[in-house]
Amino acid sequence: MSQLPINKAVSEKIRRTKKKSLLFTSDFPQFDAEYVGDLLSDYVKKGRLIRIANGVYLKTDVTRFGPVYPSPTEIAAAVAKRDHAQVLMSGKAAENYFGLSTQVPMKMAFLTTGSARKLKVGNTLFEFKRGVPRNFAFKDTTMATLCLALKSIGNRHVTHEQEAILKKFLADYSSKHSFKEDINLMPLWMRTLIKKLLKEN
Repeated sequence: MSQLPINKAVSEKIRRTKKKSLLFTSDFPQFDAEYVGDLLSDYVKKGRLIRIANGVYLKTDVTRFGPVYPSPTEIAAAVAKRDHAQVLMSGKAAENYFGLSTQVPMKMAFLTTGSARKLKVGNTLFEFKRGVPRNFAFKDTTMATLCLALKSIGNRHVTHEQEAILKKFLADYSSKHSFKEDINLMPLWMRTLIKKLLKEN
């Protein structure tokens, strides 16, 4: 096979890809992976891409302050799409997402139905771990993430300040979404806490 069509396909894919987006060697399954990797490495040398892991590249603007990276949720969505998997934010990252922690984590933890992997994007480490099926049994992804945030905090460790934040979130969210079935998938202590806060609202 002539290499010219491959060069053009890779070049066109990079041109069409939005900035702050991830590219994978596997985005070109019709071509030899090693050769595609060499082409993408050439674009890294030209400054058009940043290599963030084996077979994973980032198209971004490079300003005088450095590269502009996608948000954590955008990165997670790109990995999920690539792996044809579900992904849920967990740990301190999930706490921070709901405002239950003001600490900005240097490690963004996610559960996935796809492959376990680690990615370093800028100064942030993204860690994807295989989750058990019950983590993905929720109909509402937001409630699944809330469950993981509360799990990270732990039973009997939710403060009054965190309860106040949860109470406001639940008041707003319950006015637009139905998640009764998802509450029943949570551990007893979480169900008790959430039902109490909903009742207070």
